[in-house]
Order: sequence, then structure tokens, then C-alpha cells
Amino acid sequence: MAQWGTQMATIRKRGSKFHVQIRKIGYPAVTKTFGRFSVAKQWAKITEADMERRLHAVIPNDLTVGELLNRYETEIVPTHKGHRVETYKVRTLRKHFSRTLLSHLSSADVAKYRDCRLTTVSPASVKRELAVLSSVISVASKDWGIPIRQNPVSEISMPKLANARTRRLEIGEEQKLLETNNQKLRRIIVLALETGMRRGEILNIKRSHIDFQKSVLLIPTTKTDTPRTIPLSSDAIASLRGQLRASQNESEGVIPLHEPTVFDYKPRGLSGEFLKLCRRKRIHDLRFHDLRHEATSRLFEKGLN
Repeated sequence: MAQWGTQMATIRKRGSKFHVQIRKIGYPAVTKTFGRFSVAKQWAKITEADMERRLHAVIPNDLTVGELLNRYETEIVPTHKGHRVETYKVRTLRKHFSRTLLSHLSSADVAKYRDCRLTTVSPASVKRELAVLSSVISVASKDWGIPIRQNPVSEISMPKLANARTRRLEIGEEQKLLETNNQKLRRIIVLALETGMRRGEILNIKRSHIDFQKSVLLIPTTKTDTPRTIPLSSDAIASLRGQLRASQNESEGVIPLHEPTVFDYKPRGLSGEFLKLCRRKRIHDLRFHDLRHEATSRLFEKGLN
């Protein structure tokens, strides 16, 4: 094992990596791993100079990544639109990093997490989880005053995403889906095919968003945070009118404190009902989001952008 030394720093070669350790009175030991010797030597030189000038801020020895995740879940996640999904990701990360000291967190640790998760979930899911971890570290550095010099997530290769799904409805599948006895689910399927709306957008529709006279629907909250208005076909209008009548009959005599949504499904509940319907109808490898792809493909085929 090759070893190089400076006044305070020691650089050891371990396999193809270069491990730097700096010891100085008044500071805890500082360590970092690099892929190239020149980068390791430069980092050691800069860090030593900062220590000499008392500019080198040190992460508290007992601060864990788990504590950062806890604070992020409490203070930051509730302010985000997709807070329920983000909470799940934060808790998944905490299972792996709860006891990891922030001062010891390295790109190798993050890469190990990436490779472990890829054995159980899709590359897209892993990429989203790593994005949350990166956000936690960035917030800690920029807003919480924790001296993190480098975000280890930015130092690893992100999972390569598989080709996007191109599943479209085959002959007879739309008819099978619309033959369901669940009329609420049927109306949602019609809306998805007629408008190309996302699952969350459909489930957030309120009566005040619909302009039946102009045959348009306002979507105030979108994935891109940009409100938009979409035209409604006659089938889409019929589905919305039918659901409003059904909802009114169900809640007759009850005055809600807040305007309810037209459809009372939860996102996972809707996806679950759709998958059950597909199994009953022997429709294979079809997800609710595929209806959006089917709708946009039909619009494109009609010459619309």
C-alpha cells in the first residue's frame, strides 16, 4: 500500500482509490477518498491551508445523516406539494443512513446504497430517492449552516433509466375497461382517455374547476407547478356530470366545510382498483398512467401537439 505524507496529511492508496487523512491539533481527524492522486493532493493542500487560517469549518463529530433526514422531514417536506411521496422516500433513506455519521458520509456509501436499492426497485425510483438525499444535504449546507464541502450524491453516477414505457391499448381493451360495474372508475377511465390528465390531476378536480358552458377544465395544481386549462370533449363532460350527480346523491343532506373533490379515491386506491379491473378482464401489463400515453398519442395522431 503506497503512502505519501505532508505536514499534516497522509495519503494512502487503497486499490484504485486514494484515501486522505488530515490530523491537526484543535480539529477532529478529517478523511476523504478520491479517485485520482492529483485531486486528493490538491484537496489536502487546500484543507490544510484553511486549517492554518482557521477557515476550515468542521462537521460535528456526532451528527448523523439520520438526524438531518429527521429535520428535513419535519421542516422541509411539509412545504412540498408531493409531501406524502417524499416522506416515504425520506423514511426509506433513513433505514440505510440513520446511524451514518455525516462527517463520514462518502460517495462510496451513496454508491453502495444505489447498488443495493437497484436489486429491489427500478432505476427511476432509485434516482428519485437519491435526489431527495441530495436535497437534504444541500439544504443542510445552504440553509442550516452545516459545513458540508461537497455533496457526495453529485460524485456518483446516477442509475441509467430504462426505456420509457410505450404501452398502448390493444384492440378490444378499451371496451373491456369500460364494461366495469364500478361506474366511478369507469368515469375516471373515460376522463383519462379523453383528456390525457395525470392521476393526481383527475383526483384533485373540484366542481369550481369546471366550466360546463365553455367546456373547459382548470387544473390549478400540476406536476410542473404551472396551472393550465384543458378542453373537455362531450364524453368527458358526460363523465363529470354523471359523477357530480352520483356524489350529490351520496352526500344528500350533508353540508361539507370545504369544497370536496369530484372523485373521492386516494391515488394508491385508484391504481389498485385499476389493476384489479385489468386482472379481471385479463388485460396484461397495463397501468393507469398508460392511459395518459394512450390519450396523448391519440391527440398527436389527430394533428395536435
